[in-house]
Amino acid sequence: MSGKDNIIIAKSAGFCPGVKRAIECVLELEAQGHKPIYTLGPLIHNKQVTDSLEAKGIKEIESLEEAKDKNGVLVIRAHGITPAFQKEIMDYGMKVVDATCLLVKKVHNVIEEYAKKGYDTVIVGDSKHAEVIGLMGYTQNKGIVVGSIEEAQHLPHFEKVNVVSQTTQKEATFLEIANIIKQKSKICNISNTICQPTKQRQTETTKCAKDADLVVVVGGHHSANTARLAKLCSDLCKNVIHVETSKDIEPQIIVNSKKIFITAGASTPISLVEEVANYIKTLKGEK
Repeated sequence: MSGKDNIIIAKSAGFCPGVKRAIECVLELEAQGHKPIYTLGPLIHNKQVTDSLEAKGIKEIESLEEAKDKNGVLVIRAHGITPAFQKEIMDYGMKVVDATCLLVKKVHNVIEEYAKKGYDTVIVGDSKHAEVIGLMGYTQNKGIVVGSIEEAQHLPHFEKVNVVSQTTQKEATFLEIANIIKQKSKICNISNTICQPTKQRQTETTKCAKDADLVVVVGGHHSANTARLAKLCSDLCKNVIHVETSKDIEPQIIVNSKKIFITAGASTPISLVEEVANYIKTLKGEK
């Protein structure tokens, strides 16, 4: 809480542990003199961060063929990849560093454990998201991705099914979808694989957003978890803005708001949160 207690900054704002670990991993490789460093896809979904990494020679690529210098290092990003792609990477003949979030790896293990027992897998998440694409690789070709309650209602009956979640899903939605699938199944195992940092962020947001006149969500416009956080806020507060930096803020909306809650996605550095907060304080005459 800051100033006259009318600007609240979320305690959960800033990098989640998985993102922090991935960033530290590539920066350590760069400090050790490894060149070039390739990340398979954007390391995280935040343009300001990926631009700063590129300035240090850490290059984002979309395919192995783009890693032309085999004296370099390939970094697997926090979202994780499929086992088949992992094998392809290991066989490519380059040094590989795995920066997959440890909590995502736990989901891999849960899916694999039940898939080996003959269970179908239902993943609650976004089918196009990098993490979910990686998760599907562990289902032994018996996986389905469900993105909404409506989609869950149209699923077939399952003899045995394991229900998991993309780690950054809204928990209330996951539990509702899991319950629908349970009614359609003879045997249903529900694995709540939403990560603890996401749960904490959602709990704090739910508590603070409903009492705010304005919620400012800081994070990349292409970040799924940030967009989901903004949607959660919009269900609780009538005025919500999703910004990447303070440049995206219309001053008048700040001036007209008495109680402002600032939160951020898991891929947003705390420096950007502070930059936005300081700009808001300036507009409010508190700095």
